[in-house]
Amino acid sequence: MFARIAAACLSTAVLLASAAPAAAAYPDRPVRIMLGFAAGGGADIMARWYAEKLGQLSGGTFLVENRVGASGNLSLDAAGHAKPDGLTLLFSATVGTAGNAALFRKMPIDVEKDIVPIVGFAETPFVMVVAPDAGINTVADLTAFIKAKGARATYGAATGSGVASSALYLNAIGAEATYVGYKATANAVQDVTGRQIDFAFADVVYATGQARQGRIKMLAISSNERSPTLPDVPTLKETTGAKTGDIVAVWGVWAPTGTPPDILRQLERWTLDITNMPDTQKFLGDQGATPLPLNTADYKASFERALGAWKEAVRIGKIEIQ
Repeated sequence: MFARIAAACLSTAVLLASAAPAAAAYPDRPVRIMLGFAAGGGADIMARWYAEKLGQLSGGTFLVENRVGASGNLSLDAAGHAKPDGLTLLFSATVGTAGNAALFRKMPIDVEKDIVPIVGFAETPFVMVVAPDAGINTVADLTAFIKAKGARATYGAATGSGVASSALYLNAIGAEATYVGYKATANAVQDVTGRQIDFAFADVVYATGQARQGRIKMLAISSNERSPTLPDVPTLKETTGAKTGDIVAVWGVWAPTGTPPDILRQLERWTLDITNMPDTQKFLGDQGATPLPLNTADYKASFERALGAWKEAVRIGKIEIQ
């Protein structure tokens, strides 16, 4: 009797289990990717490439949301306070996380506690640019020009990295210039072209495209080593001794702390697969970016190094904390 009842219960349990719906594969709803840069810029171009590829690999939908403002802090705020369910991600670089933590007294989130780095995919140094018709062809030319102009010299930047690179350069040459802030790098570059400001630092993706169109001239790059995509552009370290290489942008994917580990691992695998695709390698190279596939552990280590490097950059460059 008891055996028959037990068998019946077991049979019922099996039927119920087989009738239960299978757990939905991630992502079962659209995933929002927070990006702190304007549409059409270098960061946006890369983010949309990866969003499309993530959609292809996952069978889901990944949408880029441009949360522009406060030097990228609006996107950090949106990601850091989002529900940790894998449906809100952040595309950012170490300059936007570690850099902002060093540059702002009040941050909307704690970048070491509220978000986690998942995977890195590219490095994009910053490029010093001037107007093509300014008669300035080298960093030495610009240095002489700035020193001769004195207090009237100006530079522009739309990001903390641009401010830091400029400050470290000016400190290395022993000169001063007035900082002009911009909401977007495109606006700063436009004013360089129109000679409203003397120089600016732009991300290498955007600068490369503008230089190819003859709108700007690239004088130097901020990385420690020359970029393989721009072998003829010297580093600031070569030309002035300025130590800016530790504040290059190492781009990656981030998520709110508490996001399920299986989702983080899946995003890590997909992003590494995308970065290693031949068409992605070519795409990044054409944009002036260097492919840099970093797993979670390596990207976290890169972020931790950047935290120290940015604090040192603020000190050396005498950058005013906002």
